[in-house]
Amino acid sequence: MDFNRFFQSMMFLLLALLIPFTIYAQPRYIEITADQVNIRVGPRTSSIIVSKARKGDVFELHRKEGRWYKIRTFSVDRRYVHRSFAKATPYVVSIPNQVAVRRDIFQALMRAEDRAEAEADRKYPLEDGYGRPISANIKKNLDYMRLLNDRYKLRVMHRFKGQPPIHGIIITEGLKKNW
Repeated sequence: MDFNRFFQSMMFLLLALLIPFTIYAQPRYIEITADQVNIRVGPRTSSIIVSKARKGDVFELHRKEGRWYKIRTFSVDRRYVHRSFAKATPYVVSIPNQVAVRRDIFQALMRAEDRAEAEADRKYPLEDGYGRPISANIKKNLDYMRLLNDRYKLRVMHRFKGQPPIHGIIITEGLKKNW
């Protein structure tokens, strides 16, 4: 009986030690391996193209879905990249050292957000000419704005040679420092 308890305790200890390594050993990021890759709204080649990722771009991996990687971009939506054009990879999030560069990235991201909102409002107005809400356009406006946010913010990252995972850190710092 004591041997069984000892054996169970040792198995529990072994599992307790191995589970964290198994979880953390799996890469939480993907790296784009092809020159230009479509980022899509859904896991189908017929899905709308949100933006074009470039070779070397890194995205946070949400999960694998069949032949697709479901990734985190800048919006609250998850996007998709075909697994044949990317690979799971370890990545350490690293922001630029210079405050001025981080401020410039923040300001460019805010301009991208403003542009996305303005374009979504033009395409799917939230009010008619008399100031009455157009309820049928609310979801369309938000969906389109998030799509444009992902598109324009990726362009900002390309321009500054930054990786998408730094987005949250830059935004948080910029808001705290009132850039």
